[in-house]
Amino acid sequence: MHETGIAAGILEIAETEAKRRNAFSVAGICIRVGDFSNVVPEALEFAFDALKAGTLAAGARLEIERVPVAANCPQCNQSVRPKGAILLWCPRCGGPLQVTAGAELDVVSIDLEVSEVTCSASR
Repeated sequence: MHETGIAAGILEIAETEAKRRNAFSVAGICIRVGDFSNVVPEALEFAFDALKAGTLAAGARLEIERVPVAANCPQCNQSVRPKGAILLWCPRCGGPLQVTAGAELDVVSIDLEVSEVTCSASR
């Protein structure tokens, strides 16, 4: 299950950013997963929940935005949004399609909890 490695990478990105910004924890992470990315969102969420213990993201929620597949035919400029099975060939002219959306796997945002600095003055 390659989702475990992907989840570990997402946690590493979040922790690196949290440390860079002096945050004390990660509250949430939003990712974008394309339907053509070969990532199973439920497996990714399971792996994330299993790996986050003991990290700055131990209490974080993982929000997954799914991106449907979109393709374009460079020969006839037909735009296609396949439903169900992925089409590799243009339904209009039979030319090969180029995927224009749906292959994404991106970290979109990281919600950090940053501690407030409290100063006390001595008299």
